[in-house]
Amino acid sequence: MRPTPQLARPRDDVPAHRPNSDLLLIRAVHDALRRDLHRLVIRSLTCPPVVSPGWNRFLRHLTTTLDADAAVLWPVLRKRQLPGPHHELVAAEMERRRRRITLLAATVDDCLTGRGPASRTAEYMADLDTALTGYLDYEQAVVLPLAANVITAGEWADLDAAQRHPLGVTSGVALCAWLIDDMPPDRQQAIRKLFPPAVRLAHRWVGDRHRRRTRLAGLRYASSDVPDGSML
Repeated sequence: MRPTPQLARPRDDVPAHRPNSDLLLIRAVHDALRRDLHRLVIRSLTCPPVVSPGWNRFLRHLTTTLDADAAVLWPVLRKRQLPGPHHELVAAEMERRRRRITLLAATVDDCLTGRGPASRTAEYMADLDTALTGYLDYEQAVVLPLAANVITAGEWADLDAAQRHPLGVTSGVALCAWLIDDMPPDRQQAIRKLFPPAVRLAHRWVGDRHRRRTRLAGLRYASSDVPDGSML
């Protein structure tokens, strides 16, 4: 896992109501992680165990998500004065689940890169799917409602920044594209609105360029006598 990203200083000590955009981004990230891992589980059952761009992308976003939780949500639960020991138990449970996910992700990566038993790739990938699903379900059902009672507006902003780490137009475009992959059009529009205008504009430009290239490639293929599509 990479070092925890630097967070902004708190800007507000008053617990903030959860804006819809905060939860929308978190849920979109969770949905994208589930989607990618589901694809990887299927791939592990049908393809040779080698590192793929999809695995590298999933691992990068998984690391960002786990780091954001550890940097913002857990400290909030630990330092706020909540009734009873419930917040400590929740933070400890999240840490336990995180360690399990980290270990399984490293084990799968070893299997894919030849450092571990390739024959057990599908088994460990399925275990990772189970562990991550449990983690995300627990966070949505328990952690987020509990944190919402005490988290400040500044800390919500910190969580948002940590989820988008690294910041910038290029990384923003990549994150937006990842989130809306295979998403219904109505939801895609809602997700795009979570990004600054510069990111939305750049994302639209990249998408238009990709569609133009795809159409051009299709025209070349249609007019070619090469049957295997090698012109693409």
